[in-house]
Amino acid sequence: MGSPIHYWNRAAFEGLRDLAAALREDPRMEPLARYCELRERGLRREAFAALQGFLGSTAALEPGAQRQLVLRVLAAHARAPEAHQFLSQPLLAGLVEPVLRAWCAEQPSDPVPAAALGLLLGERELLERALALEPADDRVRARLVSQLLGEVDFATHHLSESSFIGEPAAAAAVLEAAESLMQGAADAAHFDALRSELAELRRLLRDWAEYSACPEGSFPDWCRARGRAHRWWTAYYYELPTRKRT
Repeated sequence: MGSPIHYWNRAAFEGLRDLAAALREDPRMEPLARYCELRERGLRREAFAALQGFLGSTAALEPGAQRQLVLRVLAAHARAPEAHQFLSQPLLAGLVEPVLRAWCAEQPSDPVPAAALGLLLGERELLERALALEPADDRVRARLVSQLLGEVDFATHHLSESSFIGEPAAAAAVLEAAESLMQGAADAAHFDALRSELAELRRLLRDWAEYSACPEGSFPDWCRARGRAHRWWTAYYYELPTRKRT
């Protein structure tokens, strides 16, 4: 039987082991492979010492070589996203993010660093710039669509309490923008799940508009009475204990 850490986080540790083997295909990545092995074994201090060695070795490389290594790091992370210890804060701050930002600044018309930085940070402006440079990049398009749907999901997440956050008209406009983005996809099949989510949110907004015109009871009860099935968020509220004055 493995250690308790391995038990509850087994996929992450197995992912680190697989990453180490893949990284060793490039001799320059040996210290990073060693970092993965040491993290997998739970040797955190030794692992970060190996990571610092990797960062030190990359600092002396010319920009082209640094960019290649960054793309290899991101590709490795994409293959094993469950290994969340891999893309650590020192690796991001010491290599990945500064190299991508410098690359974007030096070559603003290159879609590769723009997409990589946008997907890494999830910033709307970066993603929109990357998609403008390469409209066929469905990874970037899907992230943007997901963010838009997330906005509407947030606006509706208190409908289980018959409360809408913001304006329904604004939420409907966001769904229109998400649908427009999906229509430009290079491979429509990649967006099936997002289209289903958009359709559900649209049904929710339509039912809310009908309910709001003539509210009767709670919104969930109103929907159930009409056979309108929706997924409901559950809200939890916490009160901090008050300190008595003495």
